[in-house]
Amino acid sequence: MKNILRILSFVMALSTVICFASACTQDGGDEEKPETKTTFTVTDEYIITRPDGASNVGLAKDLKQSIRDITGLSLEVREDWVRDPSMIPKKEILVGKCDREESHAVYEKLGENEWTVLAAGEKIVIAGTTVRALSDAVNYFIETYVEGKSVIEMSMDASYTSGSETKLVYFTWDEGELYEAGINGGYPRLYALKDGTMLLGYDGMFVSRSTDNGLTWKGKSYASEGYVGTANAAFFQTDDGTVYLGFRSTGYNPDGSFFANIQVSYSTDNGVSWKHHSTVYENTEPTGVYKGVWEPHFGMMNGYLTCFYANDSTNVTTYQNIEYKQWDPDKKEWINRTIVCNGEEHQSRDGMPVWQQLSTGEYVCVVEAFNKDDNNCFAVKLTWSEDGVNWSTPVTVMRAKKSGTVCAAPFIVELPTGQIVISCQTNENTKTKEIYTMGTVISDGTPVKYISEDCFSAHNYPYYATAEFASTMWNGMYVYNGYIFTCSISSNLGIRICRYKFEDQLK
Repeated sequence: MKNILRILSFVMALSTVICFASACTQDGGDEEKPETKTTFTVTDEYIITRPDGASNVGLAKDLKQSIRDITGLSLEVREDWVRDPSMIPKKEILVGKCDREESHAVYEKLGENEWTVLAAGEKIVIAGTTVRALSDAVNYFIETYVEGKSVIEMSMDASYTSGSETKLVYFTWDEGELYEAGINGGYPRLYALKDGTMLLGYDGMFVSRSTDNGLTWKGKSYASEGYVGTANAAFFQTDDGTVYLGFRSTGYNPDGSFFANIQVSYSTDNGVSWKHHSTVYENTEPTGVYKGVWEPHFGMMNGYLTCFYANDSTNVTTYQNIEYKQWDPDKKEWINRTIVCNGEEHQSRDGMPVWQQLSTGEYVCVVEAFNKDDNNCFAVKLTWSEDGVNWSTPVTVMRAKKSGTVCAAPFIVELPTGQIVISCQTNENTKTKEIYTMGTVISDGTPVKYISEDCFSAHNYPYYATAEFASTMWNGMYVYNGYIFTCSISSNLGIRICRYKFEDQLK
């Protein structure tokens, strides 16, 4: 209701700023005049205009592509900056807050999280107060005024068509239920099975189970018999009920050479017992070289069980790659090795991948990567893909607020609203660089293809690290049954788990 009232007041207020054709009455008369429409002949005279600089580049390009796909017209995309005002095109589609009178008039009246599409003379104004809102406006314009229309005429009401964003979830991180799992172990990971059982995996490949929505943890099965140096648990349950657990195993051969491999165990009794399944990748380095494959993370991609991992093997890269392989149940082997992030191309040691498929169908992966603006201190970067094969150039989504500190070991989850939450371990807010805590940001719902740091909240800290409690490290998250769960380790408290109810925090 608040948004509706804001929109109504917005429409009324702006009628004093811009008057379209005969839509405004004159001399204070009460006579209602028929609503008019402005009819556009869409030709290549139209220019798609966006703000000067990097803002809205992706949205403007997507709009151009959509118009070309639907109408066959290829409109030019320009920035809004011009030295001579007489050079401003008469026919423009203004995308975002452009340096035009029509655009300024709209943005002065838009409320928080609102968007609009309107006709102003021979210009079309597409506006939104956030990237997410502007994206909604562009999509509305395409679906309503372009898709399915002829290339000859496109009509728009000479008034506002406004909307607001999907309600967002906001967290009060200090009001979660924090408890210690009573377990000592590193790199904890949570997962919920189809029957409601939750699994907690941690270094050594031990697995505990919870049947009360994560409140208590019981049992301790062992999932890596025959392997040493095991860490980095990763769960996934397939439709047939089989539970897979990936992990890395590292150590030294009798000749002193170092080995590293990604192994998989499986369970058919919901994590009570485990058997060895397969080897995803293995590598051996010469004596004195500590490189290999690390940090597996499971999911389903294009019908295949898929394992992402980091690879800094010397025969692969001088930096580190993010790669994946997929399980072929017929061949009974891991196939389709694909590079997601190429360390050589990015000149970055891209590591510790966590990925998932979003509700939109797109795939997204966050990595720990170099921040070249801060002496290569680690920052969190995000890459996305429509098909799982072709991946975007990683963009920074979370970097340390204090120079010389890091945002490392990332995790990502999606909320039912379509927002994503990203976490990391950071020393940006601790007394010394040796102490870490878990930091988080939550997105405003902007589509992943347009996402940047500007789309996220300020940094929050579910667990506050102090010298008394040592570091809070190797964080993980999981969204299940109306809660977002966080997990991490403390050197003197073991595994810490916290859960936050979010359905009642819609605003």
